[in-house]
Amino acid sequence: MQKHSSYREHRTLKTKYDEIARASQPEKHLRYRFPMKIALNFIPAFMGIILLTASTMHARDLTREEVAGLIQKARRKYPIPSMAIIVMNADRILISEIQGFRAMDSNDAVKIDDYYHIGSCSKSILAVIAGKLVEQGELTWKTRFFDVYPELSATATEAYLDITLEDLLGCRAGIQPFTSGEAILELEPSISHSRPAFINYLIQQPASGQTESGFEFLYSNASYTMAAAIVERVSGLTWEALIQETLSKDLGLSVIFGWPNNYHQNQPWGHLNLNGREQALAPDFSYKFPHILAPAGDLCMTPIDFAKYTQLHLQGLRGANNYLSSHTYKVIHYGYKKFSLGVANEVSWGERISTIEGSAGTFFCSAMIFPESNFGFVIAINSGSEKAVAGVAWAAKKIIKYYYDLWWMFWM
Repeated sequence: MQKHSSYREHRTLKTKYDEIARASQPEKHLRYRFPMKIALNFIPAFMGIILLTASTMHARDLTREEVAGLIQKARRKYPIPSMAIIVMNADRILISEIQGFRAMDSNDAVKIDDYYHIGSCSKSILAVIAGKLVEQGELTWKTRFFDVYPELSATATEAYLDITLEDLLGCRAGIQPFTSGEAILELEPSISHSRPAFINYLIQQPASGQTESGFEFLYSNASYTMAAAIVERVSGLTWEALIQETLSKDLGLSVIFGWPNNYHQNQPWGHLNLNGREQALAPDFSYKFPHILAPAGDLCMTPIDFAKYTQLHLQGLRGANNYLSSHTYKVIHYGYKKFSLGVANEVSWGERISTIEGSAGTFFCSAMIFPESNFGFVIAINSGSEKAVAGVAWAAKKIIKYYYDLWWMFWM
């Protein structure tokens, strides 16, 4: 069978898929997943100062004026068409501010209830869906993939036979990453257009990172396609239906699939750096997030609703039960070090820090949660270019500096 004809004819498409790779490779993914340690260029001593300061001084509330000014500076300093920042504690949304335009070089101002693509933040949502099914007794974190799909075991690579839901959500199942444009485009059309066919293909591939005790961490979008298949069969609902039921029906939060401007032209457009300049991607632009990987990262939420979703995690990590029990939130966030179940974590000077973050190359969304400080914030932009994402890191540093009142750190 032939590969996609676009493999040779549309090199631009490959470039867009490679944006996913650059945003999602373990090295880069984890580098910014732990902004408190690496990606914001915080040296370890600096991190110690921040959290030692937090333990010996009272943090202060940020002001709306500070956040508004921060966004203005970020957009002047970096090629960011629009930026939203929402600051919260466990009890309420403290500040919500958004500035900029739905598309570069337009006068169409963004609104706080516009949709932004959240990329791999979608992974944490799948973990929440799975956590609810665990609490309801429908499955466990240790449920094995082939106990749910026994008909597939005969053709599977032997090393995969014992992989569990937890292994898949934690990217410790040895599943191929599929964070590369080449990997997607080289699939046969019959595989690249069907999640069941894709899963059948995945389980026949050689396992990666196998050790005597299991599998090493390997960041994998495809791993989430398989995790979604488990919750689909157990619940009797498609992943799409589960997303709607969980976010829209149960939590009252807005969500759509695909790019915002495919939902409606008067929504934010994604942006990439093409040929040396930031360019808006029209609704008919060829790059689409692969359907077979959708559970790993093809959701959009409004910044305010994504902040409310993040706040649920903050509440749970502080001991409250809401949609999930506090225990389940802690499993999702702290089950594994560094990258747990769709969420990254770090501990510095006794302070736990969680990051939920994602980009499919054309938007960027990041949430940071500080449970011990009862503090969290969300930043969303409608660009996935390297320079624009650097602006998110810069803004996050400033928020932390303001919150912990580190006025004397003039170099920040």
